[in-house]
Amino acid sequence: MKTWIFRGVALAMTLSTAQAMACPVGNEGNVQQPPKRPIVSTVSFQASELFERAQQIETAAASHERSAQASDRDAETLANRARILRSQAALVNVADRASIFAAADELAARASSSRSLAAEDRAQAADLRIQARTVRERAVQLVRVNHNGGGWRARPTTTQTRAETTI
Repeated sequence: MKTWIFRGVALAMTLSTAQAMACPVGNEGNVQQPPKRPIVSTVSFQASELFERAQQIETAAASHERSAQASDRDAETLANRARILRSQAALVNVADRASIFAAADELAARASSSRSLAAEDRAQAADLRIQARTVRERAVQLVRVNHNGGGWRARPTTTQTRAETTI
């Protein structure tokens, strides 16, 4: 009996505390908002984000490439099975040959479908790699423009000046 009372009191305290924490804090109805963090957006930070995005795009392209390879393997397996069925159809009764050839044709159609899916995946992977290259080039241009070609960490560059001499 004592544990039920303790549990009831603990539950009531937990529920009332959660409701109190949900209430806004403030004086006379003025709600205090937590201070907002300033958004730091330096050139190197933007370039890092662009390089990270390019890496994510490359990862997606690699995933599409793996999917294309798997589709190619499936297509090859299905085509081999269709070939085997066609070769074995000669050993079967004439009445059953039509159904075996129909199954082989179905397997060949699935193999063709799998190959076209692989081609689509490869095309998407190529497009994603082009996008990744574009994003990387944008990051490099951003760094070069804002740091006068000083590189990633804005190393000081030496500028050579020529003195005009006429003899």
